[in-house]
Amino acid sequence: MILWTLLGGANLMGEVSDPADPIEGRSHWAFRPLHREAPQFDSEWARSPIDRYIWDQLKERAMEPSADAGRETRLRRLYIQLTGLPPSPDAIESFKADSHPTAWRAQVDQLIHSPDFGVRWGRHWLDLARYADSNGLDENFLFREAWRYRNWVIDAVNQDVPYDRFLELQLAGDLLPYQSIEERDWQRIASGFLVVGPKVLLGIPRERQRMEVADEQLDTIGRTVLGMTIGCARCHDHKFDPIPTADYYAMVGILTSTEVMEQRYMLGQQRVMERLVGLGEDGGQLNRAYEAYWRSLPKVKSNRKDAEAGLAFLKKQDASGLKDLVGKNEKAVTRLALDSNKEWDERVVLQEEYLEGLTRTIANPPAIPARAMIPTDRPETRDEAIRRAGQYNRKGPVVPRGFLQVMDSGMGFEGEDKGSGRLSLARWLTDREGGAGHLAARVLANRIWYHLMGRGLVRTLDHFGRTGARPTHPELLDYLASELIASGWSVKHLIREIVLSRAWGLDSVLSPAHAERDPDNLWFGRGTRRRNEPEVLRDGMLLIAGELDRTPMESSVWYLGDQATAVGANKNRRRTDFKARSIYLPVIRNDLPEVFEAFDFADPHLTTGARPKTMAATQGLFMMNDPMVMELAERTVERLGETGGEARMDAFYWRIFGRGPTSRERADGLQFVEETRRHLRSIKDEHSERNAWALAVQAMFASSAFQYLD
Repeated sequence: MILWTLLGGANLMGEVSDPADPIEGRSHWAFRPLHREAPQFDSEWARSPIDRYIWDQLKERAMEPSADAGRETRLRRLYIQLTGLPPSPDAIESFKADSHPTAWRAQVDQLIHSPDFGVRWGRHWLDLARYADSNGLDENFLFREAWRYRNWVIDAVNQDVPYDRFLELQLAGDLLPYQSIEERDWQRIASGFLVVGPKVLLGIPRERQRMEVADEQLDTIGRTVLGMTIGCARCHDHKFDPIPTADYYAMVGILTSTEVMEQRYMLGQQRVMERLVGLGEDGGQLNRAYEAYWRSLPKVKSNRKDAEAGLAFLKKQDASGLKDLVGKNEKAVTRLALDSNKEWDERVVLQEEYLEGLTRTIANPPAIPARAMIPTDRPETRDEAIRRAGQYNRKGPVVPRGFLQVMDSGMGFEGEDKGSGRLSLARWLTDREGGAGHLAARVLANRIWYHLMGRGLVRTLDHFGRTGARPTHPELLDYLASELIASGWSVKHLIREIVLSRAWGLDSVLSPAHAERDPDNLWFGRGTRRRNEPEVLRDGMLLIAGELDRTPMESSVWYLGDQATAVGANKNRRRTDFKARSIYLPVIRNDLPEVFEAFDFADPHLTTGARPKTMAATQGLFMMNDPMVMELAERTVERLGETGGEARMDAFYWRIFGRGPTSRERADGLQFVEETRRHLRSIKDEHSERNAWALAVQAMFASSAFQYLD
């Protein structure tokens, strides 16, 4: 702790002569090189280096850690944190029966290598990547192909793609060399990260749109990877952090040299839309043919209308009318039907065949080819001019493309990066010698700690600047970041190390001593109780009811029109009745599924490191009245069959809560079922037995024991 203070921690919020000065800003703790300082205390309590760092801070405050959580509690915590699903009663029994010293490690490895791991941890990245299946904002057009990026993230997380490689693919996958078409497409789909953001499409000058898109991309990269509000330097030097306006436009130039939009035919006119690229060997050709069809469709419809008029002239043998029509539109009549040497009847037949062909073309559009949202470098890359007051049309001096000076020791664009500079940017973000690698490692390590421990070592997950929170355990944060780098940027390695620590498995019960000395659990002397995300609630209910389909899903918006939400009555809305994992539900900006809205889903317009945490009456009302919740409660009852009263109540507790009921809970539950059954019988309910138990199960779903993770 003392050494970290000498390295600049004590001056975190001190006065500086120029907050935006990159050289002076290097003294801020977040921008300094990583440093591993040995803990001052050791103890038999500690099982890992992480524990020694936690023990150090607790002892400094004369605090004792809580006892270890029970085996069932730890197993449920592990399952939900690593897979987003609760353990089955069989899994609980199997784990309880395994007394081998390596049983816990084996359980951790099993879940980390489960396909469900990518579903759970891929969603954390999608929150940061502001993933959605529609554009949002003005016209809210559908992103039909966004699902490919979503599924790529899930697969990449399951493969434990190293974070430095992961970022390289996110920012520049379309620029990387490849050995096969499959590898090319896999890499390019990853770069959809730059395309899936919201964009204003209507009534905006093209130059302004380019600047707005680049600003949104840079803000996302800054918050997601660096924990910095780079966008604040758009109009002026940053008021708090070492980011001069010139640095902002140096990075913006990389992104304005990148194209994520294209002109395509949509809703009867040419519009600037998200850029789509065909996949596969002949993907480019199929995509061009598909777009050509829709561009030509208005003309084809016009030709068909004129062809009907031409057929009428032929049937009437009106040569003059036919000549005038062809003079206005030569496509109105097939050339064969214009041959005056042919009999009129033959010419009529030829025109009818021509008309039928036009009708078939209109009625049978080509299938949508396999394609993805993929950026590309602009034909002419360019350095960007500073915009005075951030206004796109008030240009100042031109700034060479580059990176943030506060973390740049002169690293320039790599020789192979002749285009926008995206590839160099991606590598600079994790470069430990001349780039932002140490900061990026701190930010990611803090995010992983947050998801596993319930709060970050730095509370402001997306903001490591001067006005953000200080790390409570700076040495531990640097240890975790160093471990991440040493492991080859393996996210799974760091997750494994944290969940194998003793600190991770502490009981979450709030003791009087902790309530007095550390009510917010800043020092991690106990487990952090937190509410489960809506995905965990929904997927858990589906699993318990035996209804969950864990098969990976492709598009969940194929049935929607080009506008995901239409003006006026929106009769064709997104569906939520899929039995798949919740990560596959449609994320329509401005029209999220009801369970997402009720339980604080991430705002898909923005980078979200920590979702909001509210407690509102609408959440209880949702669990009481939502048809899906009621249906799954009934399915759960039907699944468990007609076992006896106490045994049945015990079975529900084990399946829903991962533990057995106390004697008081069992008695109260059975009393509720009996009283409800009598009431239902009094109103002539033919299914009083089933419905009484279903109401009990629904109450369990609505309880804090199910909705919260201890």
